[in-house]
Amino acid sequence: MSWPAWRDQPGRIMLAVVAVMLGVALAFGVHLLNGAALTEFARAARSVNGQPDLVLRARTGALADGDLAELLKRPEVAAANPVLEAVALWPGQAGPGGMGLSIRLIGLDALALLASAANGQPLAPELMPQVDGGTEALLGARTVHLNAAARARLPAGATMLTLRLPTPGGGAPRDVVLTIGGRVAAGSAPLGVLDIADAQALFGRLGMLDRIDLQLTPGTEDTAWAATLPSRWRAAPPADEGERLSDLTRAYRVNLGLLALMALFTGGFLVYAVLSLATAQRLPHWALVGVLGVSARMRWRLILAEGLVIGIVGTGLGLALGVGLAAGALKLLGSDLGLHGGGGSSTELLLRQPLLLPALVYGGLGLAAALLAAWAPALTVRRIAPALVLKGLGLPAGRVLPAWAGLALLALGTALAWLPPLWQGTPVAAYASMLCLLLGGLALVPALVRALGALLGRLPATALLMLARERSRDQAAEARRSLAGVLVALALAVAMTVMIGSFRDSLERWLDHALPADLYARSALRSGDGLAAPLPPALVERLRQLPEFARTAPQRSARLRLAPGGDAVALTAREMGTGNLPLLERWSGATEADAVAVWVNEAARDRDGLVPGKVFDAELIDAGRPVRLQVLGVWRDYSRQSAALWMALPDYRRVSGDTATSELALWLAPGQPLNEARAAIRRLAGDDIETAAAGELRALSLQIFDRSFAITLWLQAVALAVGLFGVIASQSAQALARRREFGLLRHLGLSRRMLMRLLLIEASLTGGAGALAGLGLGLGLSLVLVYVVNPQSFHWSMELSLPVARLAVLVGLAFAAAVGASLLAGRRALGADAVRAVKDDA
Repeated sequence: MSWPAWRDQPGRIMLAVVAVMLGVALAFGVHLLNGAALTEFARAARSVNGQPDLVLRARTGALADGDLAELLKRPEVAAANPVLEAVALWPGQAGPGGMGLSIRLIGLDALALLASAANGQPLAPELMPQVDGGTEALLGARTVHLNAAARARLPAGATMLTLRLPTPGGGAPRDVVLTIGGRVAAGSAPLGVLDIADAQALFGRLGMLDRIDLQLTPGTEDTAWAATLPSRWRAAPPADEGERLSDLTRAYRVNLGLLALMALFTGGFLVYAVLSLATAQRLPHWALVGVLGVSARMRWRLILAEGLVIGIVGTGLGLALGVGLAAGALKLLGSDLGLHGGGGSSTELLLRQPLLLPALVYGGLGLAAALLAAWAPALTVRRIAPALVLKGLGLPAGRVLPAWAGLALLALGTALAWLPPLWQGTPVAAYASMLCLLLGGLALVPALVRALGALLGRLPATALLMLARERSRDQAAEARRSLAGVLVALALAVAMTVMIGSFRDSLERWLDHALPADLYARSALRSGDGLAAPLPPALVERLRQLPEFARTAPQRSARLRLAPGGDAVALTAREMGTGNLPLLERWSGATEADAVAVWVNEAARDRDGLVPGKVFDAELIDAGRPVRLQVLGVWRDYSRQSAALWMALPDYRRVSGDTATSELALWLAPGQPLNEARAAIRRLAGDDIETAAAGELRALSLQIFDRSFAITLWLQAVALAVGLFGVIASQSAQALARRREFGLLRHLGLSRRMLMRLLLIEASLTGGAGALAGLGLGLGLSLVLVYVVNPQSFHWSMELSLPVARLAVLVGLAFAAAVGASLLAGRRALGADAVRAVKDDA
């Protein structure tokens, strides 16, 4: 295209292209990263768990060998693989954070896997040991078959492996020596496969099974067949781990995707500002082609064509850059994105998910943003009267939304914020509320500029103040266009800064409540469900008697089912002193005499309806007992997004009969050094116990928080940078477009110094209006984020906290960019060409 915008303003046009490119790249790249993580996690889970038709478990307790024998008699069962799992400690090996390394052990029936493979439908092909020596080697006594991650930690030539297993009932742990057998392909974390009979003996669970993976005969409908099973069994299709992770991370991914679209949203306003000001500069050219016969409709199409070209180029580059960003992030973070899911390369991860539809969606968003940005300038050019413009009468009056429309949008945004979440807990109404607030704030910018200009009338009257006041009155709509990008970026940056600051401050206060002790100890061993194994009672008693500690408090981590056949939720039995509970709500009504008091987190209240005062029946999974519970309060829980309950430790022991201790909180004696207390614990328990100081847990939690929000801050910085570049480009174009006006003022006697002062006053007015509007809108958006989006998305409430210093930096940066850009552009516009430009008015 040879149109003057591409010849005379290549820098600003390229800036618009870059704005679209960055927005599309960030949004598309984040989508690809999310998809890659979910794809790899699901693949890794399938490699370990296999893909049976049904997974059968006991409704209460564990399955027995007799259940397997009964199932095999049913003609609909083609293959059945019994499974028993445990987690062992690998002495001498260091895991993440310097803790002991755990290895997952899976007991199964290799012959059942061979039979399913012979039928052409293998149950778990990546768990099938690859051995030399036939069936005898496959079923060798006390033989463990290891995956690559476990073999990488073996010394050269090793043939035996010593592992430490917890003793059922909480006794002292036992060391078992196993012969190293063949290889298994599953998993990227250390994993070993045993014969099911060996596993039952080694785990101390003779005759017991965790689950049975079933393969049905062809033509058997799994759901209908499962309905015919005895009530003591619970059979269901295997849980899709990718779908489960998708559910757990949906809120985070949606919020991250919307933050990525922030740059595209801001970039759209930048394209609008660039094309609007380019249109104003090229007004004589458009008038000339109009007089020469180019119709209004054709002029409208040409402007839209410019926006389309910007959108096509920016979108194309953005999609390519998005793939590159995703691939680079996968190379940097690893193929599992920290999920320990597998070892595929970044290219494989990206190609395992559909790319065409997401590319069309995000590419369409980029094109739509560019075309919408070009729409208003195109209408302006369509409405000009060419003859009047050639006579110097300029643009027709711009169409500006009245102030009442802006107020109405603000009111609508406020109302939408009160609506409940939609679509699986996603706060759709809250996001619509934020959009309405942004648009309402933009509509009110002209009124704010005029109001600030009116304040100049209260100052002693001077020529410069009068000129600035009149221009603020007449060109308020122009200020809205030039400030649109930075206003949106500043508002979103302020909102995210307030939200992150509020979240971090609330997390710090929560950690003070959740970690009252000086030191925490738990077993380095893990049970089959991944929870810490119980501490031996004798060890607990010896720890209590250590002189290094003034006080100890036991805690028990267990599992609970809120409904028959439901998923397990976390239950913590602990001391329930009111001084260390971060409670949000308390039940002040009557309590049922036969119900045990529990306190639930916000996720349990919101998702499962466990409101204060509610009485319900549940099942203690580990004890295999039903229990009647009543909710006495709701507590803040930043450690998880799923349901969790607290119960007083004496109540738990009474209703469950379980006297074990999972964790021990310890308070140091006065003047006792922490390191000496840790050494005393180590002398008693050796490597079988893990300790963590409250300060270490606090620092680790805050480190995880900061790392989680690092990408959020980066996306926020990109959007703000795009907005700041936009205001610089807008102010530069405005100053250059006013060369004739400056030349006329020079002829009327104003010096160059006086004109620079005039530009400073005008830039301070517009920049101040943009900074104030961005700050006000940002604070309004932060209220929606803190009080609506986070509770609805993550079930985490928090207190509002204003990081004044950071907000001052953000607002000052936006104001300085507007004023500085105007002064720099004005210095160029006030050169000799400004005086000669007056001749063009003739």
